[in-house]
Amino acid sequence: MQRMRDIVGLPVIETETGKQISQIEDIVLNIDEAKIYGIITNSAKDLSSEQGISFMNILSLGRDAVMVRNHSVIQEATAFFEVTAIYYIKELFEKEIVTEEGFRLGILVDVFFDTSTGEMKSYQISDSIITDLLYGRKKMPIPKIQVIGKDKVIVPGTMKTLLYTEI
Repeated sequence: MQRMRDIVGLPVIETETGKQISQIEDIVLNIDEAKIYGIITNSAKDLSSEQGISFMNILSLGRDAVMVRNHSVIQEATAFFEVTAIYYIKELFEKEIVTEEGFRLGILVDVFFDTSTGEMKSYQISDSIITDLLYGRKKMPIPKIQVIGKDKVIVPGTMKTLLYTEI
């Protein structure tokens, strides 16, 4: 499993030529399906619309680079991101996670995912810097039902019992 924060900023490289064609600016998620839909690239600096790559066109998401067959996989992002439950990963970071009963779980700092399927597996949650240093950050499986607001993520109360400390 890999952290989404580690993917943002990676180069996008063509396997046909070995040339870097872009860099990842953001990750597009479908929260209802708990999957990565694709990535937004910085190849749109001279264009008026966002450019991106659908997850199904990514050959591999490695630790140091994202591999695609060639530059033709980069297209206008709206072509493959037209779903109602779409969020950019940068919009989710730093949101407070609260249960339906009003219990604060912490701040969402990262999302772990399966690099081969794009499936989101767990949230990484911070309680505070001091708690992070003393006890480590916590992880929570991705809830099946959640509400994402402007500055909060509301999850079922049962998620409180599913928190565990990273080793």
